[in-house]
Amino acid sequence: MQCKLWNSNHRKEHVKPDLDQTLVDLQLTYVDNFVIHWPQAAPSSGKFCSTRLTGAKTGPWKENPMFPLTDDGYFMSDNESHFLETWKAMEELVDAGLCKSIGLSNFTKKQIAEVVAIARHPVSTLQNECHPYLQQKDLIDFCNFNKILFQAFSPLGSGDTHLATTTSPTGTIPLKDPKIAAIAAKYGKNPGQLMLRWGVQRGTSVVSKSANPARIVTNMDIWDFVISDEDMKAFDALNCGWRHLLWDEVSMHPDYPFKDELPQGYVLRKAPTITSSGN
Repeated sequence: MQCKLWNSNHRKEHVKPDLDQTLVDLQLTYVDNFVIHWPQAAPSSGKFCSTRLTGAKTGPWKENPMFPLTDDGYFMSDNESHFLETWKAMEELVDAGLCKSIGLSNFTKKQIAEVVAIARHPVSTLQNECHPYLQQKDLIDFCNFNKILFQAFSPLGSGDTHLATTTSPTGTIPLKDPKIAAIAAKYGKNPGQLMLRWGVQRGTSVVSKSANPARIVTNMDIWDFVISDEDMKAFDALNCGWRHLLWDEVSMHPDYPFKDELPQGYVLRKAPTITSSGN
């Protein structure tokens, strides 16, 4: 079982209450893996431990929602919180037997190296966006060198969602890419199955998301074929560096990881409306 520490709960006094509530929700006494969701403590007021009990929605920070807002509609940012202090609090959870291992998500290579340098317990996992348009080759090599398991979230490129802030350089998304579709057809598979198999064959873990039961079953049907070396090599030409999830509305925090991917002259945007249903 894997779960994540929410951004609002980076302060050391909020880390354990975050996991405690998760354990109550899941009716467990421990989890296998607990991950810092993002390196920046934003959206966060730093004042409260925010759980889904307080609303998985945007709202005034004094109401303590999971996405706290300033009075003028921007995400709050706890700029005095740093992920190294958060990591030390995570290690105490391992000491207490509340989680077997701990990891990171959406961290850069430099940020990971900072954690590795001070870690008492090893960084077990790194979960970052990774798909044929964002292949993360250097970051995966860095993780392998440090014995960190790389987990790919959005391994299909996330589809047509509202979270993408820039258009792919190809003019489409991986699930609709004609080159991927042509390779998939050779194996009698759909593009999603091919991309998941590609991720597994290159030695990464892949975490796909679907609310469709039939599609979940289909996504698991990737073990009866092997992509040839030639077709694996063909994926190299698709690596255009397109990141689907920038979440630039929290880029005011000094630890926000993708500042070098924001456009020239970027002006911080107000927070989108988020409801408990995720819309």
